[in-house]
Amino acid sequence: MSKRRSQEQFFQELTQLLITEGISRLTIAEMAARLKCSRRRLYEIAPSKEEIFTKVCEQVFNGNLQRSLLAASKQDRPDAAISVYLRSALNSSGMSKAALIDLDNLVEGRAIFDAYQKARMHALQDLMRKGMEEGVLMPHHPRAISEALLGAAFRLRDQKFLEEEGLSIGDAFNEFYNVILHGLLKRP
Repeated sequence: MSKRRSQEQFFQELTQLLITEGISRLTIAEMAARLKCSRRRLYEIAPSKEEIFTKVCEQVFNGNLQRSLLAASKQDRPDAAISVYLRSALNSSGMSKAALIDLDNLVEGRAIFDAYQKARMHALQDLMRKGMEEGVLMPHHPRAISEALLGAAFRLRDQKFLEEEGLSIGDAFNEFYNVILHGLLKRP
């Protein structure tokens, strides 16, 4: 009987390794040794460690987006759906600081992260429109709001900024989402 892991099990282990450690300090040989697999099995995924890493990150982000949408869809009110949707992705990827830095250092990695953020903002626009139609949200221009959020998302993921402020990426987004959802001014 074969003890070979299924492709799904193997990809889960690979994902855990890469989102925990990133790739800058790993070689294909080290990845193969740690995962107890052949280099060939890794090269079947993609021709380089960077491409393997970006494929893993893309799947992680797609899974996060789907979980966020599912969590929002379970809410009865659009305002609750927006709150759950925005917060559902905070730190849910499990991506370490090292992985985020490595992702940001790759052109394809930045493109994947950008595409993920844009997809999140498009879905947010739909939630905002629904909330405005139901009279739960103040009328605003959904695209303008989501573009502002997208701009903030690009800035808040900057590792230099996060380091300077002593924040994790999740903490920074949480601060920002609190302002978006509850405002800056104290209520009497």
